[in-house]
Amino acid sequence: MKKPSKWQRLFCQKTTTVGQLARYKGVNISIKRDDLNHKIIQGNKLRKLKYNIEYALKNNYTSIATFGGAWSNHVIATAAAAHLCHLSSIGFIRGHELKDNPHKWSQTLAQAQQYGMQLIFLSRLEYKKKYQAQSVKNHIAKLPSAPYLIPEGGSNQLAIKGVADIIVELNQQVNEPTHILTACGTGGTLAGLIDGVAKASWQTTVIGIPVLKGGEYLQQEIETLSTYHHKVKWQLYCAYHAGGYAKTSKVVLDFAKKFSHDTQIPLDRVYTSKSFYAAYDLIDRGEITPGSHLIILHTGGLQGGVTA
Repeated sequence: MKKPSKWQRLFCQKTTTVGQLARYKGVNISIKRDDLNHKIIQGNKLRKLKYNIEYALKNNYTSIATFGGAWSNHVIATAAAAHLCHLSSIGFIRGHELKDNPHKWSQTLAQAQQYGMQLIFLSRLEYKKKYQAQSVKNHIAKLPSAPYLIPEGGSNQLAIKGVADIIVELNQQVNEPTHILTACGTGGTLAGLIDGVAKASWQTTVIGIPVLKGGEYLQQEIETLSTYHHKVKWQLYCAYHAGGYAKTSKVVLDFAKKFSHDTQIPLDRVYTSKSFYAAYDLIDRGEITPGSHLIILHTGGLQGGVTA
């Protein structure tokens, strides 16, 4: 029998735990602690990369290429996963002004480079074009062999499959909840939860909290990514972006600091501080009613070092 690879052994470990918080206004709150699944390839990023990296290895790719911004958890997770599996990696990064200014790089980019990722900086216009940008095509054409391409945020059908595994685990850990809530960037995590809920035949409502302005566009993205979006009750709440991606507000930051102090559970500024704040606010507003059981997915995001 072939010995499991380092990548496969990551998923032979015990599944992440579900922690119980104190009841809040009659609502039972649990946390799926995916921040504990890996130090760097963390949270929903490990879930999304699970089957993508497996596919790349099975099909003898030697390199991985992906896209992201300066604070992208997906970029650093991809760099670390490629390093673990002895694959080279390329990150096409939004922000041409960063090219010759490493002193302006985020800790995320610095760490990704330490894991061996080659960083290629694109203008905003080029970045919007992604694979179709001429500079991206030119760079890929110079490589010895074509890289395995993973989209921004890691959200593709293999990623959805990986995220859906969360519901398989939860089905063995807790009784069917009334609600599951997650932060949203590209929509892949929400789509995976929707598909997992459908396959489990749960009646659970799945809630997404976009962390960027104008998150309404994710409605269409999720309908494209999710196979079962029409069979599950799900909803986006787009008012909790706190100013936009990688931005925050005093209200959200104060909440996150108090929450982390009281529970010893760290939250990051970009994703989980907003989703956890939204969860409690939705209870305050009566959107999640007394008697409900809410599970908040802790999607990680702590590997970039930007904690609340």
